[in-house]
Amino acid sequence: MKSLRIFTLALFLALFLAACGGTPSVDAPDNPAASAPEGGRMTFTYRDCTLPMNADFAPLLEALGEPDSYFEAASCAFDGLDKTYTYAGVEIITYPDGDVDRISSIRLLDDTAATPEGITVGSTMEEVTAAYGEDYQEMGLQYVYEEGDTRLMILFEDSRAVSVEYMALNDLLG
Repeated sequence: MKSLRIFTLALFLALFLAACGGTPSVDAPDNPAASAPEGGRMTFTYRDCTLPMNADFAPLLEALGEPDSYFEAASCAFDGLDKTYTYAGVEIITYPDGDVDRISSIRLLDDTAATPEGITVGSTMEEVTAAYGEDYQEMGLQYVYEEGDTRLMILFEDSRAVSVEYMALNDLLG
C-alpha cells in the first residue's frame, strides 16, 4: 500500500512538474461549459453540476457552494494561482488563464463520489471496462482513457480502483 501511494505521488509530481517549463498557452474555448456535453463518459457531474475540463470554474463554484476546504499556491506553469477546492468525496483543482480559473483536474477521494457511469474508488477492473470499454492505455497498474480535452486515469491495486481522476488536456498540460 505504501509503495502504491509513493508511485501515485511520484506520477502526479512528474505530470505536474512537466508543466513547469514552457510558455503558458491554453487553447480552451471562451465558454467551455456552454459547448461541453451534459454529462457523458468524460465529464464529471457533482451535485447536479456538470464539470467539464478546462471550463471556467467561477459559475460552477457558485453552483456547488462553499467547499469543505480550500488551498491556493503560486502556479508553476501559469501566471497566477492554482486553487484546490475539496468537497465531500471530491477534490477540484483549477489553473489560472488570465482572469479565469479553469478546471485542470477532479479527483474522487472515496466511494461517496462516482462518475456518471457509476465508477468509484473501490470499483473493480471489470466494472471499469464495462463502463468505459477496452480502448485504454495501460500504464503499469493504471488504465488511461482519453477523449477530447479530457484524460480519465484509474489506478488499481489488487484489481480495485484506488484512484479515479479526470485531468484536463491542453497545449501546456498535455
